[in-house]
Amino acid sequence: MHGKRQVLIDTCGMSQRDQRLTEMLAMLDSVRFADREIQRVLLINAASHAETLDEVARAWRVESVHGAVLTKIDEAARIGGALDAMMRYHTALLGLTNGQRVPEDWHPGNPPLLAHIALKPFGSAFCLDSREIQALSSSGALLA
Repeated sequence: MHGKRQVLIDTCGMSQRDQRLTEMLAMLDSVRFADREIQRVLLINAASHAETLDEVARAWRVESVHGAVLTKIDEAARIGGALDAMMRYHTALLGLTNGQRVPEDWHPGNPPLLAHIALKPFGSAFCLDSREIQALSSSGALLA
């Protein structure tokens, strides 16, 4: 693997609650490759709940990671929880993914694009349209 610019080591989806996580992180922190420390990169699933992402960040000791890749943007209804976790822990955005194909769906970090995705209007099944509001108003179902 000498001469390679980047080597990715996958932890095979190890849960933040896995008892072996601490041991694995200690091992990665102690290993050197070609006289260089391993730089850990956290993958943040944009489709996960904010509370889960906070738990993941703390378990993976996010303060000692080189940065993060925001994944599954294409699957997330909202990405605010993922952005919140990255901002709260001051994690550098190294890249993002929006699909299953690598390297085609792997993109450089793009904060303006993420801001656009996070702030764009979203049509939700849980929002009433004007006809539904009118029907509820005329039936007396809404309290003034």
